[in-house]
Amino acid sequence: MLNKNVCPNCGQLYDTNLSKCPLCGTAPQVVDTADPVQRKRITEAERKQRRAERKEAEQEARRRRKDAQFMRDADEERAFEEEEARRKEEKRRLKEEKKAARRALETEEEEEGAVRSAAPEAPRVRDPRRVPRVFLILSALVLLAALLVGGSYLLWKLDVMDLPFYDDLAAKRDAQSTQSALPSNEADDRVPSQTVRPDGSAVACTGITLSQTELVLEKVGDQTQISVTLTPANTTDEYFFSSSDPAVAKVSSVGIVTAVGSGEAVITVNCGSKSAACTVRCGSGEDSTTTEAVAVTELQLIKDDMTFFAAGENYVLSVTNLPAGTPVEWRSLDESIATVDSNGHVTAVGPGTTRVIATVGELSAECWVRCRFE
Repeated sequence: MLNKNVCPNCGQLYDTNLSKCPLCGTAPQVVDTADPVQRKRITEAERKQRRAERKEAEQEARRRRKDAQFMRDADEERAFEEEEARRKEEKRRLKEEKKAARRALETEEEEEGAVRSAAPEAPRVRDPRRVPRVFLILSALVLLAALLVGGSYLLWKLDVMDLPFYDDLAAKRDAQSTQSALPSNEADDRVPSQTVRPDGSAVACTGITLSQTELVLEKVGDQTQISVTLTPANTTDEYFFSSSDPAVAKVSSVGIVTAVGSGEAVITVNCGSKSAACTVRCGSGEDSTTTEAVAVTELQLIKDDMTFFAAGENYVLSVTNLPAGTPVEWRSLDESIATVDSNGHVTAVGPGTTRVIATVGELSAECWVRCRFE
């Protein structure tokens, strides 16, 4: 700082030849009139020495920092180990306390048991709001039985399972519904199948009695039924009907006689070696069917669901809300399961479920046919 002044206001260095600071204009302040100390210049060796000392000081500082960090890490690790030891000790203490509490509770229970055994037992008071256990068990059993019966019936109805119990019930129901649905002069349209005694022996038919031996049908399409009584009643022989002249009178498998044309015909019933006859006279009147069929808006079958339990079993379907003699077209959707002829005679063929459809003009009705046999 030779020949330099320092401004006391702003600290600016300026030449001593100037009377004031060129930056702020402040006059120089004379502090000491002595000669200024000249700055000593250092040699290169001293500069290297200072650098070495500064480097050594930095290394010493780094070493101290490392030592301090090491001490801190050691203190933290020691504190962690002490915390772990404290936790283990706390856990062991809690476990000992639980064991002691459990032993105390067991001892107390033993003492109470000893006191109860020594003291007379107090009578139990039954809660009137409590439901008896037997009632709960019975209710659960009834509910389970209802679920089983309902589920099995649903599976049988959907043809998922073959349950003989429901098959027998369906057969009885079909028989009862048939007897109640048919007119009084009609019977079950199924052909009686041959029966066999439990010992395997057959019972021969010894006599046939007809409800009528002579019939008079005035108009074409008139119908009536011939009832058959077999002797003995438990005969195993089958009976069947036949007409000597189907162009005059035809007969169904259950004895329903229908007038076809004017004239005379003989209806014969055969059972084994026995037979009986009924003479039918048909008048020349006009067909009793008129255009009334045109007024029918919906066909109604005598049955809309039937079940067969053996191949060859049959049933005669009919439309109940049509005048007698109205032509009906019959067809089966699957003849490998059941067939039907032009008179509505349905016959079981193979296992399965199908539908028989009756058609009159543009009207139709259907009946489900279920064959439940192997």
